[in-house]
Amino acid sequence: MKHFSLLSLGIFLSTCLWAQEINIGFNDSISSELLNETRHLIINLPRDYHQSNKTYPVLYRLDGNIDTFTETLGTINRLAHMDELIPDMIIVMIANTNRNRDMMPTKTSFFQEEPGADNFKSFIEKELIPYIDKRYRTNNKQVLCGQSISALFSIYYFLSSPDTFDAYISCSGGFPDCEQFFISQTDAFLNTELKQSKRLFLTHGNSDFLDPEGIIKKQLIDFSNRLKTKEQLQVQLKIYVDEGHVPFQSLYHALQFVFSN
Repeated sequence: MKHFSLLSLGIFLSTCLWAQEINIGFNDSISSELLNETRHLIINLPRDYHQSNKTYPVLYRLDGNIDTFTETLGTINRLAHMDELIPDMIIVMIANTNRNRDMMPTKTSFFQEEPGADNFKSFIEKELIPYIDKRYRTNNKQVLCGQSISALFSIYYFLSSPDTFDAYISCSGGFPDCEQFFISQTDAFLNTELKQSKRLFLTHGNSDFLDPEGIIKKQLIDFSNRLKTKEQLQVQLKIYVDEGHVPFQSLYHALQFVFSN
């Protein structure tokens, strides 16, 4: 009977343990006057946030949905708690409403609407970042990450307002039918002085189905080479030989680069 009771207790405790809810983040939202809409967020706080008085860096990631959120959280947990290569950080995922409108800074052959990138930038700078800084214990380290078309926005943000974030990550970015626009943006950026050092991390996959002829790859190589002449700027373009669009390792290598000495 004693052995039976112990076995029953073990089964009961195991069942209770498995039945516990696992919380890895929470939903939030902000009513934007600049965009005239409510923007939904997914937020994750570091493991020790409620047991400490520490401040934390913030990763703002575009295209905020459950898939990119779980990928981001897993990457940061690995780098911060297993590899111990980066500090733990607050994650802020920004959900889309009208993705093309928000990400595009100019009209192209496939995008003929009024570009909304500047409005979206203003929302991030004037509404979202102050909202996050007021509600959570942030420090002065902020990173912006985009992928695919939001990577184009991340590059545009970097060129036009480099002082907003400390580092910018562009996973499978490119300049589809707007290369001349970005050449002009790059010219203007190279003629301005950075207030402090910045980092830009770019990625591309050799098997990207959107780049069968290697045009985007060449654009990114030329772009990164031009930027490497800029003082107080560290740029890295990582090309993955056996990867396609938005290589899975992009964020892992990007955060290593951002937080390396």
